[in-house]
Amino acid sequence: MAERARNRGAGEASDRRTRAKGRESRRRIIEAAAAVAGERGYEGTTIAQVSKVSGLPASSIYWHFADKDALLAAVVEESIELWLGQVTRGEGDSLIERVSELCLGVAKTFRESPDFLRLVLMLALERRPVEPVAREIYLRLRGEAIERIAAELEQVRPGLAGADARLLATYALGGGDGIFLASLTGDADVAALFRLHAEAIVHLVEKADGAGS
Repeated sequence: MAERARNRGAGEASDRRTRAKGRESRRRIIEAAAAVAGERGYEGTTIAQVSKVSGLPASSIYWHFADKDALLAAVVEESIELWLGQVTRGEGDSLIERVSELCLGVAKTFRESPDFLRLVLMLALERRPVEPVAREIYLRLRGEAIERIAAELEQVRPGLAGADARLLATYALGGGDGIFLASLTGDADVAALFRLHAEAIVHLVEKADGAGS
């Protein structure tokens, strides 16, 4: 009986190691795919390139993902939660505090997830007869981000109409996209651009709800 217990314990420990190894492999594949796709776009990404960057054989990639579309969909889906958390944190009681937190969150994703941002911008720009799942996921979750930001603006500015809040939220994210593109030139003062962007958002929100008139 004691021997069976030892064998069972050894088997469970082996299973845990196998699962941990699988999670680590999956993480390496996701990170490699984000790096390759951020540089080459959806069409330019191949399983062979992801294999080379990750250091794992193609068979390992196919064990986790059915094909390239499933892989890049996972990249978007796993990265988007971090992005959403950064851009919709909902901290601060005043409009200026909320908008500042929004801009700081977007700026943080620049530092922590530049490959992801390049990938999703490419997905947004590239149009195909049959849209990849990754693009559909990104556009859906970006829509959710706009709704969350709009809700944040309405919370601190109850007089702001819902349609205006969504328009301003769309502008806020669009401005962040523009700053990211400017940062890729290498000579943009990103911090200064975000300060200016935050001031513009605050001014537009105040104007929309009548506080700036």
